[in-house]
Amino acid sequence: MAAMSIILIILFVVIALVLAASIALGRDTREVESARDTEYLELEGAWIRYNIIGGGPAVVLVHGWLSSSRIWEGLAGRLAQRFTVYTLDLSGFGESDKPLSGYGIRNGSRLLYAFCAHFGLTHANVIGHDLGGAMAVKLAADHQDVVGRLVIVSAPADEDQIDVPTMLWLATLPVVGPIFYALGRAARPVRRMWVRPFVADPDDLTEEVIDDAGKSTPAAVSKTLSIARREISRGRLARQARIIKIPLLVVAGEDDQIVDPQSVGVWAGGVDKAEICLIDECGHLPMIERTAEFNAQILAFLTGDARYLDYVEEASGTEEEDAEYPGEEAYPSADATGSSDDTVDLAQRRTELDAERDSVPIVVRKQGGRYPARDRRSRPPERSEYASGERPSSGERTRREPSDEDFLPDLPDDLFDWPETQREFGSRERRQDGSSDGQGDNHDYPSGPEGPPRF
Repeated sequence: MAAMSIILIILFVVIALVLAASIALGRDTREVESARDTEYLELEGAWIRYNIIGGGPAVVLVHGWLSSSRIWEGLAGRLAQRFTVYTLDLSGFGESDKPLSGYGIRNGSRLLYAFCAHFGLTHANVIGHDLGGAMAVKLAADHQDVVGRLVIVSAPADEDQIDVPTMLWLATLPVVGPIFYALGRAARPVRRMWVRPFVADPDDLTEEVIDDAGKSTPAAVSKTLSIARREISRGRLARQARIIKIPLLVVAGEDDQIVDPQSVGVWAGGVDKAEICLIDECGHLPMIERTAEFNAQILAFLTGDARYLDYVEEASGTEEEDAEYPGEEAYPSADATGSSDDTVDLAQRRTELDAERDSVPIVVRKQGGRYPARDRRSRPPERSEYASGERPSSGERTRREPSDEDFLPDLPDDLFDWPETQREFGSRERRQDGSSDGQGDNHDYPSGPEGPPRF
């Protein structure tokens, strides 16, 4: 009897110690010790770490849950050649303050709005990953004058589309979660087990991703996830996204084990100017797993220049910093005021085809190992099939090659009254028959004072 009493007392003491440790760890907060004006901003009551590089039109990069702005280093360096790139560590993550409250999609959207307002950004390009993508959607829906183009990457549209690994799920539990997170923060192998399912290939897992998983606090990790789940449940945010009228690109890895890739159809289904890009053999972190391919997709969408996609295969076989993209020297550079031909309005002129096109998102997938030219005026038949739940096969689309008939008009009555340039031939033919297949010389290159960029 005495032995049983001793065991019960010891068990009670252990439980009490666990609860006390859990409460203490759950209320853990961290503040920035030295906030330099060039690196930190005080927004929504917290010091936020940020960085600005490049010059040109604004691009804001928003990281996701259990991550930081370091995840964008590859894309930020690439975009900085043509854009002014703004990155920040969201409250509770990276090098920013980590308070007890103020988490979730709504609070994250307010933080992004305050960030854009501080720098006077309007019609900026915003790219968000994971729950950061949901925050970007909320920002675009609530403040349509702030966001000009929107890219969301591996972002869940409903709580059922989130599948957190078991080891990481333990760190988000209400009572014992803080203890499990403290264990992972102290033991690197545990953190590696947390984030291993984030990538399709273990070799793509970087040290930065592993380190960032341990830089947060139990409150930030658990509350961000739990509050965000409630905010996107039953498609609430996806329904609000239907009011977005700006160009939207939805990117996902086909082998994503964290967020269901089918979320792309939910996000793009109710947005008029939406495109979908599915990256094969890629998990939850396409910006790390398929850096060159991901960067080319983003550049093609932001600039409207589909030639970036033609160089995806070449860039994939080299280091990203050594990859050569088409005509970089021919592109106009941004001046000190941030003006550039990249600010060309990519909103398309309304045509008779738009009524049918707007209800179905454009799907960009590899065809025969290459990406097809991005054509906004016409749509292949398989896009409607994807909207109904069937994915397009890679061999269905055939690209039409221009022939002499596209350039040679009928002989005029006056043989000396010929058009001056070959471009006028194609334009005259299209005016006569009222159609265009989008494959001739009328490409969707951004135009400027010097005309389309040269190869």
